[in-house]
Amino acid sequence: MSINLEDFFEFGVKEPINRLAYTQEDIDYKIKVIEKMQELGMKITIDKIGNICGSISIRNNPKRTLAIGSHTDSVYNGGQYDGPVGVIVGLQTAEELLNSKNCNGTLKVAIYACEESSRFGNACLGSKFLKGSITEKDFDSIVDRKELERGKTITLRQAVSDYISYFKEHVKDIEELDKIFDEVDYSLEAHIEQYELLKKEYKKNKQELIGIVNSVGSAVRVKYDVQGKADHTGSTPMKKRQNAVDATAFIGKKVRKLGKFYEKIGFGRASQVEISTPGHNGSFNQIPNFAQGMIDFRLLGENTSDKVLKDFQDIQEKVEKKTKTKITTTVVSKGNPVITSKTLNTKIANACSKEDISFIEMPSYAGQDTGYIPAKEKTMIFIPSTGGSHNPQESTKKKFIETATKVFVSLSKELLAEKFKDKQAYSGKIQNNLPKPKSNEKDSDKVK
Repeated sequence: MSINLEDFFEFGVKEPINRLAYTQEDIDYKIKVIEKMQELGMKITIDKIGNICGSISIRNNPKRTLAIGSHTDSVYNGGQYDGPVGVIVGLQTAEELLNSKNCNGTLKVAIYACEESSRFGNACLGSKFLKGSITEKDFDSIVDRKELERGKTITLRQAVSDYISYFKEHVKDIEELDKIFDEVDYSLEAHIEQYELLKKEYKKNKQELIGIVNSVGSAVRVKYDVQGKADHTGSTPMKKRQNAVDATAFIGKKVRKLGKFYEKIGFGRASQVEISTPGHNGSFNQIPNFAQGMIDFRLLGENTSDKVLKDFQDIQEKVEKKTKTKITTTVVSKGNPVITSKTLNTKIANACSKEDISFIEMPSYAGQDTGYIPAKEKTMIFIPSTGGSHNPQESTKKKFIETATKVFVSLSKELLAEKFKDKQAYSGKIQNNLPKPKSNEKDSDKVK
């Protein structure tokens, strides 16, 4: 196989990766991928938000389309596998399919732009653009958060413009399109697992293993301001205080309780990820009159963003009454969970059975590009990893990535076969209902 994993990953190395979306580091990594795409004979396209795609027709039949991909950008001080694994699995799958005699259709290996929210405070920008959730009109209102703190404004439009210009200057035969695709028949994504459930299962059985993702979570993010009243602690009775920080504490407690309830019924979780009190000088005798906070809700299954926002509104009203403060909220982002294709998941289970690979059906609490890709049918798989995600300790093994490739090759051969042959559905673990996963996923800034 000419697509060597060692060309893209330093196995065993746990150094921080700062491959922020649209930066030179991100561009350099993508160019390495593009070079391999071109070696395979793929046509390279880039769209108006910076999604990149390598496309090739197998047996000259472009009608049936299969996209395999993920992202290459990272969070600040992230790990090297979150994202790129799915792109390189796509490359390896493409190489195998090009040597197959029975495949017929168009294969696309996609690199979705700006999946991480670290730079622009908004995740999955590339896949949202494909879906139509954001448009070019939004490019001027999305800004680099860190640069804004430094007093400099860099909009998404500026970042994308410089990024596309660089590719057009340095990559031969790259074509710019409005979108890399409008819709595909099938969309597949491989990703490192972020909860370590697969790691535990692998340690138990020492057998090739993947996770079949049955639901891709979404995030509802809310910022809130609390307006209280500045007073002296010595002269203001407890019941008369309008303490803004007290209000955030009550919100945090109630949000935690709500999140535990969501998790218990298998429909999500929630966390208060940051509290700040701008303008408060930290003196012992001052009652803070203003505070800010942020809430991150992760949704699964039938839980909707409207339902969660109603639950939070109830919390807000109760805390306002209890603390005599005024709370103003801003919904930063919201979306609803996506149930993946049961048909594709069953085919993956069949492929695992044929290749003697174990699998676990599981959700992704973190949002993923898969949740937005416009496809008639879509799904994703997890591969075992350690160290969680979004930090330099995240790690996986070469053999786990190779297992994911093996599964996608088997599945893709069936999806792009000359004639569809309906195999007997796997009668094992694939179910309509969502499991109630137990995980140790840490809070992160990934909307994902």
